[in-house]
Amino acid sequence: MRRTSLVIVLAALVASASAATPAAAVVVDGIAAVVNGDIITLLELERAGRAVLDPRLQAAAPAGQERRDALLPVLDQLVLERLQAQRARQLGIQVSEQEVDAAIADTREGNRLTDEMLDRLLQERGMTREDYRREMRGQVLLQKLVRQEIGARTTVSDAEIEAYFAEHAGEWRRPEKIRMRHLLVPLPAEATPAEVEEARAKAAALRTRAADGADFADLVRAETPGAEPGVDPVSGEIARGELFPALEEAAFGLPVGGISEPVRGPAGFHLVQVAERTAAREPSLAEMRDGIEQKILDRKVRERFGAWLKQLRDSALVEIRY
Repeated sequence: MRRTSLVIVLAALVASASAATPAAAVVVDGIAAVVNGDIITLLELERAGRAVLDPRLQAAAPAGQERRDALLPVLDQLVLERLQAQRARQLGIQVSEQEVDAAIADTREGNRLTDEMLDRLLQERGMTREDYRREMRGQVLLQKLVRQEIGARTTVSDAEIEAYFAEHAGEWRRPEKIRMRHLLVPLPAEATPAEVEEARAKAAALRTRAADGADFADLVRAETPGAEPGVDPVSGEIARGELFPALEEAAFGLPVGGISEPVRGPAGFHLVQVAERTAAREPSLAEMRDGIEQKILDRKVRERFGAWLKQLRDSALVEIRY
């Protein structure tokens, strides 16, 4: 029996709207719900609602029925989060400052958030940086709780891994890929026949120079505006289907080091040299085992999470006062 660590992805900040959010209606604080003796205040509910409510409802009167109906699911989610936090305290689960820092860094990196973007998002949600740290601390706490309560009790057998590998066999094939150097002799959008012939002749001459021993990388750098001196202009890996058909046929038909004949395309005439080729292959079960195990484990945890949460809710004393 094998196990990998359970991966639970952090929830991202809600994407900002293109315009500033209207100010929410002023709310006098009070009690929205009582969860096993813990209070969820109206202000907590209002703050959570800013992330999900339509701007029109955010600006509506606090007592409006439509607004109240929209906030009830938000309150239900706060109740569930409070129940999980209580359970985590019972189990003695704690979150370090380093874990909070890592969670914030992962969220910012995953959403490509600058300091300015993060501050704007927090402002739109009526939150401070300290509020945000508390929110992220709560998320990490809940993730650790799920790992302990469900993940630690969930296993994946060798038979399940082997069955999954066989069932998805066609998905594992890794296609042939190449890395190449690319030179373009450009043409204007409405090129005349004379301009076309001139570009064709230039591309053919450049290919002849390469065939006679000139370094193709030097030719690419010389003909490419903005190319960095001394830097090999080789591409990343390219699979079939990523180039236009004529260029793909030429590139994938070359041996490593081979240089194509000029290929006419929408932008002009192309020359390519294959720098590296990776053959198509079928990975083994041993190579895929860890990834498959994690997929099955994540699926099992998701399936069991709802039942576990319902059990937690059913055994709690919850009074909704909103």
